[in-house]
Amino acid sequence: MKDIDTNVEHRLCVKHLYGNFRKRFPGEALKEALWRAARCNTIPEFDKAMENMKKICEEAWEEMSKHPPGMWSRAHYSTHTNCDLQVNNMCEAFNMAILQYRELPIISLIEGIKFYMTNRIVRLMDFMLRYEGDICPIIQKRLENSKKEVDGWSPNWSGDMNESLFSVSNGVDQYVVNLMDRTCACRKWQLSGIPCVHAICCIWYNEKAPEDYVSHWYRYVHLNTLSYFVTGKTDFFYVN
Repeated sequence: MKDIDTNVEHRLCVKHLYGNFRKRFPGEALKEALWRAARCNTIPEFDKAMENMKKICEEAWEEMSKHPPGMWSRAHYSTHTNCDLQVNNMCEAFNMAILQYRELPIISLIEGIKFYMTNRIVRLMDFMLRYEGDICPIIQKRLENSKKEVDGWSPNWSGDMNESLFSVSNGVDQYVVNLMDRTCACRKWQLSGIPCVHAICCIWYNEKAPEDYVSHWYRYVHLNTLSYFVTGKTDFFYVN
């Protein structure tokens, strides 16, 4: 790990982090405090959550302060990856999928993993070729859930020529949204690459589709690119 470039982001699985944490600091109050700090999207929210943990148990606060927050709290995650995941479920799922191959000799092990990965790629590729949307299905579902939460939020256009600067409020909370830079003060949009509820109400104010503001990482074109490299076929390869 010491040989890895210092600019590479390294995250810890919060689920496993809490698994070690609760051995010394059990209880629902501390569990809730840790996960609240982990799920904060902004630094002020994180600082407030950590202060709350300190009030509950100073030793627990000291324990978590030893871990760089950039490794386990969304408030300190970088935004260039458009990934807000905090658990390594993907690794756990992969380990489970190759369980039948793990005790085999090395050549058979590699062949088994190759067989699993190839079948998975082809199966998902076949599904996406029949899929009619432009956004990956799970991402589209997350976007639809955010759309349902727009009620109560009111966009206020700032009058810029690009119609991109807004302040969004619900009577209590207020956030600044920049549609051109694709940012929101809540940082959810930057972290995930998916427009947050504040951004969606501004996008609708401009009579545009939230799908157009989803990060390019989640677009169908990338799956077609994968299909091209796997099969070498170009009859279904296109660029948006």
